[in-house]
Amino acid sequence: MPIKKIAVVAAENSDLSELMLACCPAAVWLKPAEMVDANLDHFEAIALLGGASEKPLMLSPEERLIVEKEIQRGKQVFAEYVASIGDVYASPPESTRYERLVFCSNEIKIDGLMLGDVLDDQCGMRIKPHDITCSHRRPILTFASVHTHASVEVSDEMMSRISDRALWFEDPDNLLVCSFRLSPFIRARFAPKRKILNTVAYILGWLFQEKVDLEDVKFSYNFIEAGSGLEPLEQRITHSADRALAWFERSGVLQSEGRSGVWEGMGTEIMPNGTQRISAIRRADCIGEVALPYFLNYLRTSDERDLLISERLHDYVFDYFLNKEPGDCYGMLRWTEEAWGVCYQDDVARALIPHMLKCLYTGSQYRLDETAAALRFLLKTTGTDGTRVFRTDNKTLNKERIRALQNEPGGLPSAHYNGYYWAALFLAYKLTGERSFLETGIRGMETIMSVYPDTVREQSQTQEYCRLILPLAWMYWVTGDSKHQRWLYQVANDLQSFKHSSGAYLEWDAGYKAAMRSGMGQGESTLLARNGDPVADLLYSNNWLPIGFMQAYFVTKDDRFLKWWEEHAAFLASAQLASDNPSIDGAWARAFDVNLHEVFGSPADAGWGPWAIESGWTVAEITSGLLMGLLKERLRQAYE
Repeated sequence: MPIKKIAVVAAENSDLSELMLACCPAAVWLKPAEMVDANLDHFEAIALLGGASEKPLMLSPEERLIVEKEIQRGKQVFAEYVASIGDVYASPPESTRYERLVFCSNEIKIDGLMLGDVLDDQCGMRIKPHDITCSHRRPILTFASVHTHASVEVSDEMMSRISDRALWFEDPDNLLVCSFRLSPFIRARFAPKRKILNTVAYILGWLFQEKVDLEDVKFSYNFIEAGSGLEPLEQRITHSADRALAWFERSGVLQSEGRSGVWEGMGTEIMPNGTQRISAIRRADCIGEVALPYFLNYLRTSDERDLLISERLHDYVFDYFLNKEPGDCYGMLRWTEEAWGVCYQDDVARALIPHMLKCLYTGSQYRLDETAAALRFLLKTTGTDGTRVFRTDNKTLNKERIRALQNEPGGLPSAHYNGYYWAALFLAYKLTGERSFLETGIRGMETIMSVYPDTVREQSQTQEYCRLILPLAWMYWVTGDSKHQRWLYQVANDLQSFKHSSGAYLEWDAGYKAAMRSGMGQGESTLLARNGDPVADLLYSNNWLPIGFMQAYFVTKDDRFLKWWEEHAAFLASAQLASDNPSIDGAWARAFDVNLHEVFGSPADAGWGPWAIESGWTVAEITSGLLMGLLKERLRQAYE
């Protein structure tokens, strides 16, 4: 018979307790101390929800005796994040940031879960049970530190790590133990959604002794799907761009209407209470990138406030990040307010390109001299092959070092590090006519295309192709050379082999040559574990395409690029986060699983995991590309 009355014991309310109380009208919420005076004889099952609080639930001796008595009487008891229960006790709490839950039971059946399926509790907390105190029967879920996308082989070695178990039946088997904080699974954005819900439904079904239907459970974020009244693509894109622009301010990323720049964005870490780490650092690239959608939106709406914000952001870059001290490092554009003496050329380019586009579209010459100074610094630290080493540090830059950089190959045919640098040089040549910009850009592009497709990859082959579209388009624009046109079409057509029916471009890396394949938490890491993973990267790959495709369309006037832009823009509109949480509503997160249609991917990257939201690299780049499409009839005149 189904359970008629259940005691839900928790110090605080949580997603899990609310669900239990909603699913079982006869459930009663008790604080732990209230168990002493409550008569548990009247309850047929007990849920101890320690995960509702930051510290694991530690029952007092009085409370413990009451619960143990009910366990011995054969009542179903679920103990979540409880420091000690039955014979089991655990070590102090620790973060699960680089660990994942693996479904490993070959006896228990949970709808939608296959042996080896991976689930994420984000940056959660768990308590490791001491192995000598546990039943050694096979668990339902275990923790594993594995760089994979959605599944892993369940090995004997994995099963031998008794203290890594996450959900399992103890002795007696009417005690179900959960060693991690499951209680906030909705607000903490556990993933994949359906598999987490089915796991919770299994726990509740076991506890209530009846099937539990959680189909209508609402998560803390969703997506605006086609069919929501915004069917025409132009309307969907307009709505998407408006929501993205609102995110900069609602999230707090835009500082003082641009007077103080922008923050980098949101870190990937989602805490059990649902808060997400804020990356409150100012980067020149992000600030410059965010200026562009505000300027483009001004062109679309004539809102003077958008223009003012854009101008403030550009001025912030030139006023505070451009080194104007006489000497060898004059013109160097600083990376961040923290890494004050560091210069990455591709980041410099993305800080400058938005300002140069503004000059292109308006005919302005404002601060072009400082733009050129920043690029000349990059030129004088670029190698004979037109490539620049991945970064320079002012601490080691003296005349001798600069001479060495100028007189030997940079040896870095990488679009990740140099693609947008070359794009900036071509655009600067168009605006200034300075031949050294053109010559260095062509030399660098010839170097990378001489080894294509075996470029120096950091994240993936997909990333390299995506980052080559813009510089190739602009090189053809300024040279008119048929060879450069062929290169553009070659890369654009090759990229289509990674295209998914959704319009996204999936991560792929032939030969697994990308450098950033670090172990869990050991540095920057690709999202790609195996070719064929259904994961799209919106930080390193897909984010460059809205601008790249539209600029290629402006240059070539070829409707193929417009079609690719439209299909990709439709995907991006469908992948934009919708939430009551202003920190994420209207933004795009890094990892998107195109099959699950949700944010999901390997958390191996130490800084920019699946839920990282970059103000510049992701949100600004995508929004700018969407707005360029909305403004295409007006902007294309600049390319005649």
